[in-house]
Amino acid sequence: MKKLFLFAGFVLGNFSILLLSFLFLTIYTTKGSTAADTAPLQTLEPEEQLVAENAQPEIASQKAKITVRDARADIIENFFKAYRSPMQGLGRDIVVAADRYQIPYGYLPAIAACEGALGQKIPTGSHNTWGWGIYGAKITFFPSWQYAIDAVAKGLKEDYFNKGLDTPEKIMPKYTPPSKGSWAVCVNNYLAELR
Repeated sequence: MKKLFLFAGFVLGNFSILLLSFLFLTIYTTKGSTAADTAPLQTLEPEEQLVAENAQPEIASQKAKITVRDARADIIENFFKAYRSPMQGLGRDIVVAADRYQIPYGYLPAIAACEGALGQKIPTGSHNTWGWGIYGAKITFFPSWQYAIDAVAKGLKEDYFNKGLDTPEKIMPKYTPPSKGSWAVCVNNYLAELR
């Protein structure tokens, strides 16, 4: 029984607060009213109604400028930075070459990571982190990173992508025949990082 009285007191107390709040809001909101506020709405004459019906509503408008930025170069730069690559600053060059030859941009840095640790483990002065044209003692040297990027992108397009070799698994047997699958796994792992 004691619980019932407590519950009734609780409900009655809350109801009282609600009722007082309602009364306060009603008095407060009508306190500043004027006769114009409570006057009935005016009816328009037929000519005025026609004007009102044909009037175009005013619409506030704002103009926004949306800048779309290609994030691929930033993705590559962050990738190079994470691996402390000497190729930092070449992200834009890679994107430009990939677009020029219509190959996915991630292949150049991914293969560079697998073949030459992004330029950290390459023949001195070769600018060849892709293992491009390196067979035993034969080493292909490029005069600059930009030249190498363009040459490798062009070679990937002509010798691989144009011939349907468009995945690491399809590229691997021709690019690095001795690999038993580890090269494709390596390239795929780096491609995943570059997405």
